[in-house]
Amino acid sequence: MINSIFEAILQILSDVSSRARHGYDAVVLLALLVNYRKYESVNPYIVKLSIVDDEPTLDGMGRVIHHALAEYNRQYKEKEEENQGGFFSTLTSMVGSMFIADADEKLSVQTNEAILLALYEAVHLNRNFITVLAQSHPEIDIATAPAVPIPASPTTPLGTTPPSLDNLMVEFIVTHMMKEFPMDLYVRCVQIIHKLICYQKKCRVRIHYTWRELWSALINLLKFLLSNETSLLSKHNIFQLALQVVNLFNMFITYGDTFLPTPSSYDELYYEIIRMHQVFDNLYCMVLRVSANAGPWKEPASKVTQALVNARAIINHFNPKIESYATVNHISQLSEDQVLEVVRTNYDTLTLKLQDGLDQFERYSEQPREAGFFKELVRSISLNVRKNVSLSTMSQDVLLKEFSSIS
Repeated sequence: MINSIFEAILQILSDVSSRARHGYDAVVLLALLVNYRKYESVNPYIVKLSIVDDEPTLDGMGRVIHHALAEYNRQYKEKEEENQGGFFSTLTSMVGSMFIADADEKLSVQTNEAILLALYEAVHLNRNFITVLAQSHPEIDIATAPAVPIPASPTTPLGTTPPSLDNLMVEFIVTHMMKEFPMDLYVRCVQIIHKLICYQKKCRVRIHYTWRELWSALINLLKFLLSNETSLLSKHNIFQLALQVVNLFNMFITYGDTFLPTPSSYDELYYEIIRMHQVFDNLYCMVLRVSANAGPWKEPASKVTQALVNARAIINHFNPKIESYATVNHISQLSEDQVLEVVRTNYDTLTLKLQDGLDQFERYSEQPREAGFFKELVRSISLNVRKNVSLSTMSQDVLLKEFSSIS
C-alpha cells in the first residue's frame, strides 16, 4: 500500500487501447485493492476511488464492467438455449413449473464475482460513477424509462434508472420462489423498492412505469408465503418479509398521489387490491391465528395484522358497493372499467388510517453487518484470480515496456 498504483490503473481505464488489453484485469485489481484489509486499517484506495471525477476514466470503468456483464449474460443465454428445445424438454419444463423450483435446478454459468464487486464499490464509493454510467451508456438502461417526462416532475440524475431497478426487482421476485427460499435476498429486494419509492415521494418524482407488474409480483409473493407457511417458518421469519410487502402497499395507498404518474394509476392500485382480496384476507387470517398463540412469531405476526388495516378497509368498503352495483344493473360479472367506476365514485366515504414511519428506512451501512459477507467474497475472488491469472501471453519485457509508459 506504500507505493500506490491507483493512478496507473486509472490511466489504463481512460485510454482506449490499454483498456482493451488490460481493462478487465485493471478493474479486478482495483476491486481487490479497495477491499484490502479495509476493516482493519485506513485504505487509501477507498479514499482515492471516492473522489475520482474524471469522466473518461469513470466511463472507461463503466465500459469494462458493462462488457464483462454482457458477456456473462450472453453465456447464460447460450446455456439456457442449450437446455431448451424438443418435445421432452418442453414437457419437462411444463411439469416442472407446476411445482416449486429446486435451488439445484440452475444453469451452471460461473458468476463473475470480481466484476460484481467492482460495480458495487464504484457505485457505493463514487457518487459520480452512476451519473456517468447513465449518461454515457444509455444501452444499459431498460427501455421503460419515460419517453416524455411529466412536466410537474423534477429532473434528476437518477431519472432513467428507477424503472430499470423496478423491473429487475420484479423479475427477481417472480423467478426465485423456490424450496430453498432466498429470504435474505427477498428482504433486500423489497428494501430496494421501498427506498426507490421513498425517493420518489420525497422528491415528488413521477415515473411512467407499469406499476401493476410490481403490485402483481408482490401479491404473488404473499400468496407464496401463505402456501408454504409450514416449510418456510421452520427456517425463516416470514412475517418480516410479509410486513415489508404490506407496508409497500401502505406506501402506495397513503402517498401514491405524490409519485404515481396519473390519478388513474391510483384507481388501478385499488382495483388490484380488490381483485386479489382473497390473498389479503388469507394473510389476515393466518397472522391473526399465529398472533393469538404464544410463541416466537406472536409479535411479528401481530405487526402484520396491524399493517393490514388499510388494505382490509379498502376491501371491506368497496366489495359491498361492487356487489350492489352488479345487482342493480343485473350484471353477473363486472368488467374492469365498471369496477373502476365504482371505486372512483366511492372514495369520499372511505376511511383510512394514517400510519407513521412508512417513508422511513434504515440507511445502508456495510460495516459491521455486511463485513463477513465481503471478507468471504474477496477471499473467493482472490483464490479464483490466483488460479486463473496467466502471464504466458506476454513476456516480462513486453509487460515492463507497457507499464513504463504510464506516468
